[in-house]
Amino acid sequence: MAARSSTAERLAAALALACACGLPRDPERTAERVAAHGLRVGVVLEAPWACRLGVDSLAGAEVELVRRFARMRGLDITFTRGGETRLLAALRRFELDLVIGGLLADSPYAATVGFTRGYHEADDGDHVLAVPPGENAWTMQLEAFLAGADVDAALARGRADCEAT
Repeated sequence: MAARSSTAERLAAALALACACGLPRDPERTAERVAAHGLRVGVVLEAPWACRLGVDSLAGAEVELVRRFARMRGLDITFTRGGETRLLAALRRFELDLVIGGLLADSPYAATVGFTRGYHEADDGDHVLAVPPGENAWTMQLEAFLAGADVDAALARGRADCEAT
């Protein structure tokens, strides 16, 4: 009698198949563009995820996580503050690579932009980062980082920094 395959074995097989087919893909080459030219991040000010610290400085859990991600990859970051609607429209037009600021998986924007998998479950819902639509390789890089990130520590720091302002 044949043994049943484990979840890990099935996942490995699916990943191997995807790689053989050239997947995941970024039709607009977001991952390549970020590696070559730096990370463009839209920031919705929503404490403790993102807040203003002083006149021109940003703090918060997601700001810290994005800075760690960029530091690990040697990326420059450009932050653009704004409202959710404006920033997500820019993301749809591929003018930004990422939007942060306490976004939730059940957002009405889920139909027009991409989201990472929920990386933090809270009373208000699953928190996600917004990514350009269809950019699967880019999304997978972010999700792999988030899976290993100390989100609780970033959130504690974000609360402390945002309450201090």
